[in-house]
Amino acid sequence: MSKSKILATFAALGLLALPTTTHAVAETHLTVAVKADRYSVKPDKFTFTTRRPAAQIAETAVKPDANFNPSPLLFKAWDYEDGTYKVTLQEGVTFSDGTPFNADSAIASLKLYDQNKSDFLQLDQSSFKKLDDYQISFRSEVESALVIENMTHRGASLFLPTDAMAEYPVGTGPYVLESYEPKKQITVTRNPNYWGQAPKIDKITFLFIGDDNARLLALQNGEVDVIGEVTPQMMLSMPQDGSVVLNESRPIRYAALMFNMLGKAPFDITTDISVRQALALAIDRETLAQVLYGGRGQAAKTILPGWMFDLGDDHANGFAYDPSKAGKMLDEAGWVIGEDGIREKDGRKLKLRMVAAYPNVSTVKPMPEMLEQMFAAIGVGTEIVEVTDSGVYNDTYFGPGQADMYLEFASNNNTDPTYLLYNVFTTMSPWGYAVTSPGGNVDELAKASRVASSREEAIDLVRQAYKSIVDEHTSSIPILLVPNFTLSRPGVSVPISEYADWIGYGDVSFDN
Repeated sequence: MSKSKILATFAALGLLALPTTTHAVAETHLTVAVKADRYSVKPDKFTFTTRRPAAQIAETAVKPDANFNPSPLLFKAWDYEDGTYKVTLQEGVTFSDGTPFNADSAIASLKLYDQNKSDFLQLDQSSFKKLDDYQISFRSEVESALVIENMTHRGASLFLPTDAMAEYPVGTGPYVLESYEPKKQITVTRNPNYWGQAPKIDKITFLFIGDDNARLLALQNGEVDVIGEVTPQMMLSMPQDGSVVLNESRPIRYAALMFNMLGKAPFDITTDISVRQALALAIDRETLAQVLYGGRGQAAKTILPGWMFDLGDDHANGFAYDPSKAGKMLDEAGWVIGEDGIREKDGRKLKLRMVAAYPNVSTVKPMPEMLEQMFAAIGVGTEIVEVTDSGVYNDTYFGPGQADMYLEFASNNNTDPTYLLYNVFTTMSPWGYAVTSPGGNVDELAKASRVASSREEAIDLVRQAYKSIVDEHTSSIPILLVPNFTLSRPGVSVPISEYADWIGYGDVSFDN
């Protein structure tokens, strides 16, 4: 079903008695299996087609290059001086409905991004100016020097504001929406008037298949060509006979345990740093990497990989596997082994609630059970709460602080080195991460990095902040760094990207 052929027959030119000629015109049709439909068409939480799988309907202002710096896309050039961004727009670009992309439509599109808590661009809405037909300027409302870097996030894709945006989003991308069946599938077709290099694939259908085993079976049965979201459970079940091809990027995603730093009884035990550090020492990261990812994951010292932003592999010391030392730390903290093997202190059991996971438990399972066993080995009991929905995770457990530990699987999703730090590891986080943030010097480093005078200065401050989070506060425990994976059938070549939203499904090639 991956490659259908449509025969087009052309009549011969009769007067010259030329022979009849038949040409075969191939239409390439790629089918990709992805997880459950997570799109939202609500105006204040609009994500429809902004993220995988159909992000190519709309384009971003800039795109990440191989070194994770922003490079031109809809913005041709830009500079930043005295707090003002001055931008030259790409000429000769139209939205898929024919509307020109120019200063007026660019400003209208950018003004969409100030409507919800995920507004990481933080643009000053009153600052937009049209300098000429293809030049604009604007300012950051927080005086950030990294707005352009943030625009490499697919969530900042530029749509044409229309009343029908929720039903038919219009962008400048290489594809247009053909059909959308919520919870079932979405199909995009090649934009015949695309201004850039045309993609190889004519049509892409993304099937929403939430069950991991069902996605893998669909690939093995030839019902789909590619699986776009690969979980540990799928890698454990992956056949080794060559019928499935694994494509991987450099390690970029982190799996980490984040502690409740503001905990109130009964979730206040991990406010003791001795407990947090003992748990960090109890994790056998090498075994987790081998079992869950066939050795393709890496034991993590810190949150981001060292290659990213040239942070360096040793910018934090991290934690080795040392259960003996972990036990001694708990002994010294007054937690002694009870009759049932669980430690006790002042009549209270050392049993912790771990919520797994963000964005959902399938992204890391069976890691929670393996962590439970490792913690039990040092006398710590674990209550695992598995959640399959990020809304339940946030509303029921994370936001109100109803747990001791939170297992998360995420990454720095754009070329702004401060993006993850500011949004996930500070008390200023607009996403509600104050509960797991150490505050103090980490907040100050994050603030300074956002307004640093150079990218190099910002990166150095980010490096210091992550070191402090891990080594000084241990408010989060890095566990693994994991590549971005896709699975494909033999003969299908997928141009992988560290960013799942930037996988070029339109440039997939067929060898047969």
